[in-house]
Amino acid sequence: MRSADTHPSSDSAETILEERLDTSPDDLELQFDESLARHASVRIGGPAAIWAEVGSVTALQELVELARRLDWPVEIVGLASNVLFPDRGIDGCVIRLVDELAAWSIEEVRDDEARVYVGGGTVNAHLVRGLLDEGWVGTEFLHLVPGTFGGAVAMNAGTKEAELRSILQTADLLVPRDGEDVQFERHRVPAGELELRYRDANLPEGSLVVGGTITVRRGDVESAREHMEADRERRDETQPYKLASVGSTFANPDDGYAGALIDDAGLKGHRIGGARISPTHANFFINEEDASAEDFLRLMALARYRVREQFEVELRPEVQFVGFDGYVQLNAYEQELC
Repeated sequence: MRSADTHPSSDSAETILEERLDTSPDDLELQFDESLARHASVRIGGPAAIWAEVGSVTALQELVELARRLDWPVEIVGLASNVLFPDRGIDGCVIRLVDELAAWSIEEVRDDEARVYVGGGTVNAHLVRGLLDEGWVGTEFLHLVPGTFGGAVAMNAGTKEAELRSILQTADLLVPRDGEDVQFERHRVPAGELELRYRDANLPEGSLVVGGTITVRRGDVESAREHMEADRERRDETQPYKLASVGSTFANPDDGYAGALIDDAGLKGHRIGGARISPTHANFFINEEDASAEDFLRLMALARYRVREQFEVELRPEVQFVGFDGYVQLNAYEQELC
């Protein structure tokens, strides 16, 4: 049976954190029973017992270690742009990195190259624009990747043009000490040890992304900006980015495109509850009218089932399930279709 501490109410969580945390209020802002739908791009999710905005590594480490000792679930999210939260919410601590953990700085310059440290909470688009303003190119492929740098590391984010592994040098992680999850140590891990691949990274078990270092170079800034603008215009014409969604719902298979397969299966525009497969791009599932996580998952299950049956292709979710095992629910809903 779970103790009271492992299932915190807002009142008990607030009391416990006030009594046991030494962190400066400048580095940690807490809210209780906070709607996760307010923070997710798809506008789905119940309340988080604790919503924490953390501005320093010291505060992050202290909060996470306390939560682990109390056996509270801990989740770090960026802009929650590719995240699906559960309808019931999360009885634990959901963390967003801010302030110094959402900033970047140039660590070293050699000739026409620079090594840049990027905090995990840094918004990808802000990073690209800031580096271009200072004459550095090489990150432009990230400008249409929604979310933050920490998520980009965890997913090896990218586009058709490039992926993060092309510029990532190290990942800055909080890693459980000696295989336990109640004490953490900070490590810079070489990118080569992460086995970065398409939309995936082999992060150490239980680790948290604090930030990382990338390499950029001097280049033609105006040309880069023109190319970015063309990409943005093309995206706006072909993808429903202004609607509530998780971006690409499924990763593209090795041979083909998830959206084309879903379209060929006759599902473009299909709706379950308040969730709909976009009529504009079939790999974008949108919250059209107060959708629930169950609506969204049932629509995903239908797409996976139809594509598997018709084309013998297994679609792998690109959306991240945070606070629950979405794969178990997906499989259960797919079984109902058999």
